[in-house]
Amino acid sequence: MNMSDRMKQRMSELGLTQEGVALRAGLSQGMIYKLLSGKAKGTSKLVQLAQALECEVEWLATGAYETREIREVYSSNTRLTVSELKEQLSLLPHNMKKALVLELLDSLINDHNK
Repeated sequence: MNMSDRMKQRMSELGLTQEGVALRAGLSQGMIYKLLSGKAKGTSKLVQLAQALECEVEWLATGAYETREIREVYSSNTRLTVSELKEQLSLLPHNMKKALVLELLDSLINDHNK
């Protein structure tokens, strides 16, 4: 998955159009089109673009994310109620929530199979 694919994914998740992203990021709609079509590989306004797409800059640029932050949410809060945990999780960017859920499910499945 490249940056264009990640942008499209976030736009779909947020229900944003090219114009909506452009307005949020302070970029032209033409620049958003170039990024989405692959005609432009990057922008000097990557931070603003990530903010507009409500995601981590590192994830948008490279597809990577900081797993340490994810682990801190659930390893330090093992005594939370489900509603408290949901509240904590709501503070994470969407892509981190998905990664956490997948990691938790994998862990539960592997623990169950032992």
